[in-house]
Amino acid sequence: MSTRNTDPTRHPSKAADAVRAFNHATLPTRTEPAIAYPGTIYSAIGSFASLAHRLPQAFDQIAGSLTDVHKAGHLTADHGTPTQHTTTAVAALRDAERLALALTDALERAHNASGPLGYCGPIDDTDDDL
Repeated sequence: MSTRNTDPTRHPSKAADAVRAFNHATLPTRTEPAIAYPGTIYSAIGSFASLAHRLPQAFDQIAGSLTDVHKAGHLTADHGTPTQHTTTAVAALRDAERLALALTDALERAHNASGPLGYCGPIDDTDDDL
């Protein structure tokens, strides 16, 4: 058992809530884009790239912890065997690691490509997207 005082699952839960809030804040309207300025888009992509970059380590640590708990004989299963479920979960987490690396690469390419872009349209001084 962990001797840590905080539940580590609160952190990815907060990250998921933050992405949800971003999605709600950036819903487009019928007349204008959700994010009007390229600098804001660039920053958002960079932040998502940073998030994606950190995911492989998180998935590796979860897989390692699950493996350790299984090897210690501390798992049971409602159906099947703990080994079956552990093997499947760890394999899926390894897949997630690889996909997160690919996501990171794609976001870094998008970030680099959006960096040189500037805005030349009208400026709305009441817009939050500054």
